[in-house]
Amino acid sequence: MPIPKDAVVRINLAWVKTFGEADQIISESDHDIYLDYPDGRSKPPIPTLTLPEALRLADRHSSKVKYFAISNAEDLDKLYLIKRELEFAELVPKIETVTGVERMPQMIKMGIKTFMLDKEDIFTNVLGSSKAYEESLKRVRSYNKKVKILELQGVCFE
Repeated sequence: MPIPKDAVVRINLAWVKTFGEADQIISESDHDIYLDYPDGRSKPPIPTLTLPEALRLADRHSSKVKYFAISNAEDLDKLYLIKRELEFAELVPKIETVTGVERMPQMIKMGIKTFMLDKEDIFTNVLGSSKAYEESLKRVRSYNKKVKILELQGVCFE
């Protein structure tokens, strides 16, 4: 399946084993990159790259890396430091917990304009409570007039 020329390719670094492998994937891509760093990931595959390595990779390919996503976005100080370092790319916090949802207003004040919503992880975080899950999604979506919310709607497999 050909990838449209204006498509942005997401590279999830949880699935990349080495810096060299990630570097090669980005180098060989003809598309803008959405680099996704799985900070705090505990489910397999466990990432082998560190956050500093991921940031170095983004900097090395600053002309291609347009977005830098970070999982489990809860630590406001960490997000602030990453945002300062990524002047060439847009920081995209991945909201996966109720704590992440609660901290979105501070992230918006920080100048963050795009968020990625992981509905499955939020459901797990609220221990399967449908009411808490729906309240969390409603709260995230209430910010949709101020910021962009990336929300999985379907998947295309090749």
